[in-house]
Amino acid sequence: MSAKNQLLIQYDLHNTLFNNVLVGINEEESNIRLAPGINNVKWLAGHLVWGQLGLARMGGVTVTIEWTDHFNTQLTEPVSPSLKMPSLEEIKIEWNNYATPIREGLAQMTDEALNSPIEFPLPAFKTLESLWTFINHHQAYTIGQIGILRRGLGKEAMKYR
Repeated sequence: MSAKNQLLIQYDLHNTLFNNVLVGINEEESNIRLAPGINNVKWLAGHLVWGQLGLARMGGVTVTIEWTDHFNTQLTEPVSPSLKMPSLEEIKIEWNNYATPIREGLAQMTDEALNSPIEFPLPAFKTLESLWTFINHHQAYTIGQIGILRRGLGKEAMKYR
């Protein structure tokens, strides 16, 4: 199996898990910070959508979401009332609106494009393929954080189906 096919399998899994990890979490719960310095579910879900933008760029897919800049660094302070944050439902809608076009763009990438050199702050990532690997890891890690917060909110564990 090619590396691209393996990366696409992970991408598909992340789409399933993104939706599953948010099942049963309401808007109020999504804003709860379980301890100081810990991101809440909404911020992590928005950060996952922000992470998809890198995959969209790789696949040549144009994604326009007004609020993604709210989620590119850790939530360290309470959100300013003047900052229009999306609802958890809006975050889920945007993820699902773009999931298929992003996948299609990634599936169309050639081996030549995947092996093209990139500049990235971490030295292990020197090609577009290795950057995609990093983004997949990032997505899995963030979904796992939401999975832990689910349990802290008294929810049952995330389902894999």
